[in-house]
Amino acid sequence: MNWPGNKDFAFTIIDDTDKATIDNIKPVYDFLYQNGLITTKTVWSFPTEDEFKGDTLKDEEYKNFIKDLADKGYEVGFHGAGSGDFIRGDVLESFEDIKKLIGSYPKVHLNHAFNKNNLFWSYKRFTPLIGFLYKHIKKIFKMEDVVSQGDVESSPFFWGDFAKEHVRYIRNRVFTGLDTISYDKYMPYKEKRKEKYSNYWFSSSDGIDLKTFLSLLSKENVDKLEYKRGCAIVYVHFAYGFTDENKELNEEFKNRIRYLASKNGWFVPAGDILDYLASVREKDMYLEGFRAFALDVKWMAGRIYRKLFMGV
Repeated sequence: MNWPGNKDFAFTIIDDTDKATIDNIKPVYDFLYQNGLITTKTVWSFPTEDEFKGDTLKDEEYKNFIKDLADKGYEVGFHGAGSGDFIRGDVLESFEDIKKLIGSYPKVHLNHAFNKNNLFWSYKRFTPLIGFLYKHIKKIFKMEDVVSQGDVESSPFFWGDFAKEHVRYIRNRVFTGLDTISYDKYMPYKEKRKEKYSNYWFSSSDGIDLKTFLSLLSKENVDKLEYKRGCAIVYVHFAYGFTDENKELNEEFKNRIRYLASKNGWFVPAGDILDYLASVREKDMYLEGFRAFALDVKWMAGRIYRKLFMGV
């Protein structure tokens, strides 16, 4: 792949806002900015009362922090109105909160955990057979699951029409390797069965917490990403262990970022990378049939490996 500015590879991070507070993530962003990494930060607008509780745009100090990030070039992504059952009006209000703060609606959306206002989530994410297996595995092992209704017109949680008009990219699958595009060479792509209420879909690489992130960004993996002229869209929760109780950043994290930043990488937000990937194609890519099924199988194999050998 030829990247803008004669860069050797593309790299970004999408930070899931679960449990994020100024105290536990500001040191991370200060360090990323010092090292020239401009990435994507998702936000919530409404406070939550569950285990995912964190700062939101209703908190003035946090709102100012997000505005400062946006002014520095960081992308603000959408992660739902908050953690919980927020209806259509709440979702639309959240989009307006973000637009008022940064001047535009988010172009990137990531579904959150068990929100009923998710778009095409749970078993709906996948091709029919994998979706069937996913649904029944959840039942057999009594794992929590909520059928998303953001794409169901009759539901009070519906906002698919707004997403179609304003959201350009939605994240679906997560893979275990750093070079995301080596797993999903189709992104960003469209899906005909979801096209009424979505535009493009994309995948990401799993850096869910500090331990997983450090493993993902090993020197060997970064060197391989550079050699292959690849593209990494790393999905992470910066609130999950990257800073300690004294707000100090993990030293090994700093080492990984310094090494990455020493490379000739294209370090821009996820939306910019996806825009570029879409622009170099002559026409839109549609993911259907065997291609979609093969990607689902690859995703499921990675999930099984992660459970068995990584414990997450």
